[in-house]
Amino acid sequence: MGALKDKKIKKSREATREALKEIWEAIKPWKRKVFFGLFLFLITSAISASIPYIYGSVTDMVLRGGKMDTVVWLLGMWLVVSFLRGFFSYKASIIANDVAVLSSNKFIVDYFAYVIKLPMTFHKDKKVGSVSQKIVNAADRGLFDLVENVLFSLLPNLTLFIISLCFLFYTQKNLALVLVLSSLAYIAITLILTRPIIKKEKKNRRIWERVYGFFFDALHNIHNVKLSSNEKYEIGRLQKNFDRATEQNRKLFYLWNKLSFWQGVTFDAGFVAVFAAGVMMMSKGTLTVGQLLMFVGYTSLLTSPLAGLGKQYRTFRQAVVNVGRAMDLKKEKVEDLISGRKMEIKGDFNFEDVSFAYPKKKEFVLKGVSFSVRKGEVVALVGKSGVGKTTLMDLAGKYYLPQVGRVEIDGVDLKKINLQSLREQMAVVPQEVMLFNDTVLNNIRYAKPKASEKEVKEAAKMANAHEFIMKFSKGYRQVVGERGIKLSTGQKQRIAIARAILRNPRILILDEATSALDSESEKLIQEALKKLVEGRTTFIIAHRLSTIQNADKIIVLENGKIAEMGRHEDLMKNPDGIYRNFWELQTARERV
Repeated sequence: MGALKDKKIKKSREATREALKEIWEAIKPWKRKVFFGLFLFLITSAISASIPYIYGSVTDMVLRGGKMDTVVWLLGMWLVVSFLRGFFSYKASIIANDVAVLSSNKFIVDYFAYVIKLPMTFHKDKKVGSVSQKIVNAADRGLFDLVENVLFSLLPNLTLFIISLCFLFYTQKNLALVLVLSSLAYIAITLILTRPIIKKEKKNRRIWERVYGFFFDALHNIHNVKLSSNEKYEIGRLQKNFDRATEQNRKLFYLWNKLSFWQGVTFDAGFVAVFAAGVMMMSKGTLTVGQLLMFVGYTSLLTSPLAGLGKQYRTFRQAVVNVGRAMDLKKEKVEDLISGRKMEIKGDFNFEDVSFAYPKKKEFVLKGVSFSVRKGEVVALVGKSGVGKTTLMDLAGKYYLPQVGRVEIDGVDLKKINLQSLREQMAVVPQEVMLFNDTVLNNIRYAKPKASEKEVKEAAKMANAHEFIMKFSKGYRQVVGERGIKLSTGQKQRIAIARAILRNPRILILDEATSALDSESEKLIQEALKKLVEGRTTFIIAHRLSTIQNADKIIVLENGKIAEMGRHEDLMKNPDGIYRNFWELQTARERV
């Protein structure tokens, strides 16, 4: 048991060190501001520590009948130091807020940059809300709070505490000792009662990340929610998660309140002890009225650093937990966009005995797939849902690598080709087009951010999108809504085609791009696609076989293997063939 406990303590300390390193990396660019801000806060603390001494001295001087000139001078000094304290505190607070905002913003940008480079395997497994909540919590309730409430408070508070104690020991050692003992009791209670809270805090963060994951998931899929009339279901599901999270929050709040209660009791007991001891000493004539007032003032003054210490320790532990949760994201390996051979792709493909299984899955989705494609050919992939059509295209785009076999482009193993270079020369028109909540212009331009408006319009015309775009009240500056919700399916796909045209790729992937369209939209899209595929190696995944009759090669997949391969005319000659069976079923359905 002892060894296990030691191991847990060691692991916790290591996690704390790693979190502090991560926090320092975010703060480091503004370290000069940090040091200057701390310097101003230290001056403020030193000035604050002098004030009780001043008014204690004034009181004794007046009671003893001292010179009024000296009293007036001390009162003037009190006024000056109070002004200086306020001025330096004001300047230091501005610097503290600046550093907190800048460092937390840097943290979010750095983590966004990391997460966006993670492979598709990560993004398919994680909820958007959960990931974003981890990062935002670490920045706002971790880094920001730590910088503003700990970094710029801990050292000044310690300075104030030490200077105040020095004044007290100089004036009356016995009374100062009473204050020190009550302070040590406060610190001990804070440390003891905070330990169980940290474990609860970690669990609480996980639960709230799950809640926000459900929240964002429902909003991202609002179209499906509406289509299924599942508003009540989603509200109920979210409410259950909120109830669970609220219950956990309540338990955590109880522990924090328990800590605050005992801290308050310790404070009050210390204050009463100091005051009672001071009154007794004053009755014996060993303490003056001014000294008693000074001690009361220093006791109140020390209350702030000690209260701050408790709050700072809580903030520190919460920050470590929140940053630690975000750091879990960096345990995932980012895609390598830098290494590998940069090359101008012609478009020859060769799949050689390729077998593939998704991570954490034992069953192979693709099994021994082999075929070749020449530059400029149009290849259609046909088969039931789940047979590996999209997976095959994911391998072509190097989103995954096969466990067995190899994929070659222009005779070069895909593993050796620079990933960024490859994808810059590819374009995908998916079945479900995801658009940004931005203008039509920027959504098309996303494929080529530096493209001129003239280039965007030319691409839109080729995609048969210009006409419907110009019918919008704001034309190309019309905002399309979240995920393009203001546009029809056909309109979104023509925007996607325009985007692909603007990119001018060597390799084109049409992922079931015409499977959910009315005949008029399909006709317009087919016209646009004819212009797009010309001279480019093109892969088409389509359910409507009428759209792929002219393909140079049709590959029929079944159970992860190539069952049939050839041109439309050749495959139709086999009366028992899978492709012919699909064709006849679709033709009969269309007649009906």
